[in-house]
Amino acid sequence: MAVSTAPIEKYQIPSISMNDLKIADESSKEDVNESEQESEIETDRKGIMIASLVMFIAAIENTVVGMSEWPYMNEIDKEADAQFFGNATAASKLFHAVSALIFAVWCHRRQSFRVPLVAGRLIAFGACLLYLAVEMFDGGRRYVMALCYVLFGVASSSSTILRAYVAAISCHRDRPQAYSGLNAATMISIIVGPMIQAAFSSIHYPGYEIFPNVKFHIYSAPVWVAASTNFISIIIICTILKELPRRAQSEMKKNQSLMTFAGVKSRIERISQMNLNWRIVVLCWIQKMNATLSIVTLTTLTSVIFMTNYGWSGSHTVLAMSVTMGAVGILAVLITSLYFFCHLGNYIQQRFAFLVGLIIFMSMYLFTYPWKSVSNPVPAYNSTLDLGCNSNVYDWCETSYAPAAPLLLIVIAVVMGIGIPLSSVALDAIYSKTLGPINQSVMQGAMIVAEDVILILGPIYSSGVYTHFGLETLWTWNGIIVAFGSLLWIGHLRKLADYS
Repeated sequence: MAVSTAPIEKYQIPSISMNDLKIADESSKEDVNESEQESEIETDRKGIMIASLVMFIAAIENTVVGMSEWPYMNEIDKEADAQFFGNATAASKLFHAVSALIFAVWCHRRQSFRVPLVAGRLIAFGACLLYLAVEMFDGGRRYVMALCYVLFGVASSSSTILRAYVAAISCHRDRPQAYSGLNAATMISIIVGPMIQAAFSSIHYPGYEIFPNVKFHIYSAPVWVAASTNFISIIIICTILKELPRRAQSEMKKNQSLMTFAGVKSRIERISQMNLNWRIVVLCWIQKMNATLSIVTLTTLTSVIFMTNYGWSGSHTVLAMSVTMGAVGILAVLITSLYFFCHLGNYIQQRFAFLVGLIIFMSMYLFTYPWKSVSNPVPAYNSTLDLGCNSNVYDWCETSYAPAAPLLLIVIAVVMGIGIPLSSVALDAIYSKTLGPINQSVMQGAMIVAEDVILILGPIYSSGVYTHFGLETLWTWNGIIVAFGSLLWIGHLRKLADYS
């Protein structure tokens, strides 16, 4: 059920004493004011575009670094394996989750979006410098790179407050369109990032030495670009991004009191008493985790799979992924543009759009499963080139198969280019409509927490299953999980009609 706005219901709040009555009355008035503001606010489309631009610049950094993380780690530290890489990725997501909460509280207490965003860009710049200097360390380079991943995770978490910023400058009916702007920014970075990576594909490792043990090659060149984009982002944040009006001092004290234990408990009690359809709310949390699992699996293991199951070199892997991610970006921008410019959300029911996204995820596990009749055995390990499946690391090398590489690349492009943006925008729209005309900051934070749970545990799970049991087992389990989530969504289609 949507939040009721009838005045008679708003003020029929049980109270015992005059003090309790006063508190109940103020709480009710606050809810009414929030509803009125929601209906009166005009969407600031220019502000949404600027916020999307900031998101885009931050996303480029993650895109160009992410494609070469595993090949570079494998190149400079032979003791690194898929399990360690998965754990390092999980650590990055853990710090991302914790830092997202810290940045949100910082933004809330300081009443500023600019300061946390600038701080995030400065942390990203420091991470870039450490990443470029990793070869200065004689040993344990994989741990230095893991620290870089953590710092990148902390830096990227600052951009999550842009979700609250966009919600604050958009009206309820334009919320799906507003969030599609942020999604489009991320997807466009998937086009630009691979283009940057591909531009340096001819500079093979070890490349050119700029300073002692600081080199310019296929793995590090994009990081030089990412480091410079941080300053562009800072200029935009400080000069173009508008701060929202500051609240009155009395409102600030009230919000600060909410940060105490009693205040948090009071806020939780108020949330629990909201007239929300909690069944749909929890369903959205579950489906966010369900969709994120496939995303995490691909981002964590794609490079590992191509270097191990296909015997590709690091440079070959980076180039192939650059081309594939370019195709992903084009498809994703097409989907998000239909939402942003053509208002696709007004013409297609989002409950069915999300279901299509889930079906696309399921098709990946079906069509790219290494069926023996149409797949090839994984290549034997080449100790000279350090390529192929090393049976000393993976017990399944002698019995495992790999699907055709072109098929896998095409399916990855479709899944990430169509499935991810379609499911993401659709679920955000349904979730926002389910929450109704309330201040959505807390509940949007809950959705981020649900996503971060998988971002933390997913790399450990996917890399662990892949390391010990191989691609076949991982694809089977993931397919079962996505199928279960799809059936759960289908079972609620009728109840979702009011929110799609």
